[in-house]
Amino acid sequence: MSNLGNKFVLANKFLFDPNNNSLLEQSTEENIRLGSNESRILLLLAQRPNEVVTRTELHEYVWREQGFEVDDSSLTQAISTLRKLLKDPTKNPEFVKTVPKRGYQLISTVEEYNTLAGTSAVEVEEEPEVAVNSIESASEEESHISQVASSSSDIVAQQETTTENSYPAWVTYAMLAVALILPLLAIFGKAPEDQHFRELGIFEDTVVLTPINHPELEVWLPSIEQCVSRYTNNRIAQEASTPIKVIATGGQNNYLVLNYIHPENDSGSSYSQQLVSDPTSLTKVCE
Repeated sequence: MSNLGNKFVLANKFLFDPNNNSLLEQSTEENIRLGSNESRILLLLAQRPNEVVTRTELHEYVWREQGFEVDDSSLTQAISTLRKLLKDPTKNPEFVKTVPKRGYQLISTVEEYNTLAGTSAVEVEEEPEVAVNSIESASEEESHISQVASSSSDIVAQQETTTENSYPAWVTYAMLAVALILPLLAIFGKAPEDQHFRELGIFEDTVVLTPINHPELEVWLPSIEQCVSRYTNNRIAQEASTPIKVIATGGQNNYLVLNYIHPENDSGSSYSQQLVSDPTSLTKVCE
């Protein structure tokens, strides 16, 4: 599903760059920052233009592959935020169309632009010159090849003998290394998905993370601390499990989502809390 190096031109109005979660409005050259959820939704839709992408597929790509489960309202809110950023009216959409009981569809024109195309073109243009030089030197190398062939066959035979002797040992060492490393990772290492996140803070012994390439959320830290502390203390009072981590996404247009991730044996308690507020004001922010 990766399109590293690729950008998308949407309806000749926006240049979408999924690598840094941005939309460039071409008429005004305004650079619009997307939240990581909105960016992943738009990437999946742009890869399948005019095709209905189901809500299940979006949940799988945007959230489950990142290691957490959210309810359906999170997808609805993310789609709403994406439409606002695209300036796309709901009643007469130009970009994202809702297909009732199925999912969503990107109905605008989509042109994929590979930023590496220029490099490839240069390499292709240089090929004819290389071919001409090869033809001119072919006759000179022909005699040299025949001389080298006999000695090369001896070298290859020696290499094959060496490989036959060393390969089993190499495999043995590799298997031993894996056998030693895996238990250490299981005991001391973080979950693989944590490598894609950066830490915002630790509140009530609960670490709060956000995707590495996500826009800055420091202005939201007071609200995040208040909500995480309140939620964790409520769970403790109910003698229920507390979250092992919280993943924060959004942050644009006074909108933030806190995804509370519970242990695997109580994964049903995981849920998303939507904050719609002025991040500088803590009044009723967690309600």
